[in-house]
Amino acid sequence: MRKSSYLAAVFIPIPSDKPIPMKLLRVAAILMAAALVINACKKDDAAPASSFSFTFDGQQYVAHDPSAFVADTILTGTNQKVLIIDGLTNSFKQHMQLMVISPDDSLNVGTYNGSVVTLMPVQDTATQGYIGDQIEVQITSINSKRAEGTFKGTLIKSGEVEKPLTDGTFKVNIN
Repeated sequence: MRKSSYLAAVFIPIPSDKPIPMKLLRVAAILMAAALVINACKKDDAAPASSFSFTFDGQQYVAHDPSAFVADTILTGTNQKVLIIDGLTNSFKQHMQLMVISPDDSLNVGTYNGSVVTLMPVQDTATQGYIGDQIEVQITSINSKRAEGTFKGTLIKSGEVEKPLTDGTFKVNIN
C-alpha cells in the first residue's frame, strides 16, 4: 500500500516516496499569494463613523452613536423635508436632537435658519429641558446616505435667559 501526502493549498495527492515537484510548489505559492491579495483588497462596506456634538452653557455634549433620517413634514399643504439627528449623551442622561427643516421638498448643501435643537433630560422627567428654534445650520455635505455640517444658536429653558449653543457639528449616516 502506497502512502500519500497532500499539499494543503491545492489538495493534490503526491506519492510520499517522491519529492514534491518545484513547479507544483510555485503554482501553490502563487495561488496562495493571489488569494491573500484578493482578500486584502476587498472593499470595506462599513459605514463611516457618525458624530453629533455641541457646546452649551460651558459644557460639551457628545452623542453616543447618533442616528439620522430624512422625513416629510406632517403639515398639511406643505411639501418640506426634515433632517432629524438624534442621540443620547455618553452618560445617557441627556437626549440631543437637531431638526433641519427645508423650505421645499429637498435638502441640499446650504444654510438653514429656524432649525430646532432640543436637549432634554432622560432620567429626570420632572426637570425641563432646553429648546432652541432659531438655530442656524450650515449643511456642508449631504446625499442619500450621509450628512455633514455645523450649527449654532441659543437655547432656553422656561423661565431662564437664553444661553448660547456653539461649536455644533454633525457627521451622520442617514438611515
